[in-house]
Amino acid sequence: MTESRDGQEPQPRLSPDARARAWTHAVLERAPGWMLWARERVPGFELLFSALIREIASGGVLIAGGLAFRFFLWLVPLGLLGATILGFWISVAQEDLSDAAGEFGIGAASMKTAADALQASQTSRWVMLVVALGLTAWFSLGVVRALVLAFSLAWRVEPPRVRKPLRAVGFFNLAFVVVALCPLALAWLHEQIGLGGLVSLLATFALNMAVVVVGMWLLPRRAERWQELLPGALLVAVGSQAIQVAAIYYFAPKLERSSELYGALGAATVVLLWLYLVARLIISGAFLNALLVDLREERER
Repeated sequence: MTESRDGQEPQPRLSPDARARAWTHAVLERAPGWMLWARERVPGFELLFSALIREIASGGVLIAGGLAFRFFLWLVPLGLLGATILGFWISVAQEDLSDAAGEFGIGAASMKTAADALQASQTSRWVMLVVALGLTAWFSLGVVRALVLAFSLAWRVEPPRVRKPLRAVGFFNLAFVVVALCPLALAWLHEQIGLGGLVSLLATFALNMAVVVVGMWLLPRRAERWQELLPGALLVAVGSQAIQVAAIYYFAPKLERSSELYGALGAATVVLLWLYLVARLIISGAFLNALLVDLREERER
């Protein structure tokens, strides 16, 4: 109950669901022409819009910001770890950030920036290996805990404790490695057997879908079947492809210019913006699945 200032009766505090429905109704009542057109012509537009409003009403925007920062803290030691183990990023240190981000994604460009710092350091490589491995594991656990909190908020369940942190950290980094190496494997197949561009795109899309579905299944949920996670996974897979295109044509040149003009601070700002979009996409997929399950339960009742 909210406090009354003028002696009036206290008003009950609305639940996130009630606030989301009130906001959705208010926005659609005053919706601009393009939104009304999309509501009538685009399948699933109103459902996606309702999930977005529900996410905002539940504080998902703030959770996405925290998740993006956790991603950033994990990405830097991961770049140091990759540079120390493989020595790959150091061998291409003369390649500019735009080429690295365009070929392998903006995450590779941020790792390359971290590797440049490693190359300039006089610290022993073995010491850096131990430090990078420890920091990668520590910040990976922070990302997993942030994902658990975000999905618990979306599904409205109590956040569980991460009982097997080493397994969670290992699966999280393994999923990242699989998704990151998929374009390289497809490029190799393209050279060896002439794999078509459309086939490569579909294979990448299917792999992203599979990784996201498995990840959503392991995170907090109220869904009883893995098929109920497909709509959110589809949203994440499609959105990730769009973000990859944006990384090649927008974020990569922006990262290069920011590094030249503002140094590490400018590059960090661009990477944080990219990570925030990724975090919003993941959380939106969770809220979409939760909304669909709630609607199904309401129909069954």
